[in-house]
Amino acid sequence: MEGHRQGQGRRVSNAWGEGERLRQEILDAATRILEETGRENALSLRGVAREVGIAAPSVYLHFKDKAELVWTVLADAYLALAEDMAGAGEAAAKGGADPWERMFATVAAYRRFAVDKPRRYRLMFSLEYEPEGRIASDHPRSTVYHAWTGAVETYLTAVAPERCSEAEVLGLHLWTAVHGQLVLWRTLPYAQAGSETRLVELERSLLSRLLPGPADGA
Repeated sequence: MEGHRQGQGRRVSNAWGEGERLRQEILDAATRILEETGRENALSLRGVAREVGIAAPSVYLHFKDKAELVWTVLADAYLALAEDMAGAGEAAAKGGADPWERMFATVAAYRRFAVDKPRRYRLMFSLEYEPEGRIASDHPRSTVYHAWTGAVETYLTAVAPERCSEAEVLGLHLWTAVHGQLVLWRTLPYAQAGSETRLVELERSLLSRLLPGPADGA
């Protein structure tokens, strides 16, 4: 499989205290396999062990089963995206940006993640689960959901505090719209497909249509 380390010899054992390093190597290997295939059933603990260069039982020292490994891969990806969004908003605020530009910086960070890491983004939102896969209320994707709703709540608190109760629905609408734009941007055969400038224009239009402007606030 493209990207896998074929013919790799048995890895040198980690020194005492480097268990966390091995855990990360297992996660990295699982992430590569899932990104390349897009299917949970293409992943096996034996295959991950072979990719890392360890005995299969060693994987169980860090993950009780494949389901936990997949869940952890996704949780790490969602957390990284949420942290990018939060960090961009905070950096904009520290730089003197007004609430609208801070909100736009948050949206831009989401776009940058999707554009710069297309396989990772596709994995996060298009992974094919096995028949017994979980559709759980505590799905790690909720991390990104809270990043969106939190950003919108911060914006509304500054611009239209009387509408803070709408933060969840507006955050969900905005996330859905931005995600949809990214999917169409990559798939539709139109003249401006692939132009990130077009995405920026659409994002600004979305924000102006979905969120109240300063003049609409209290």
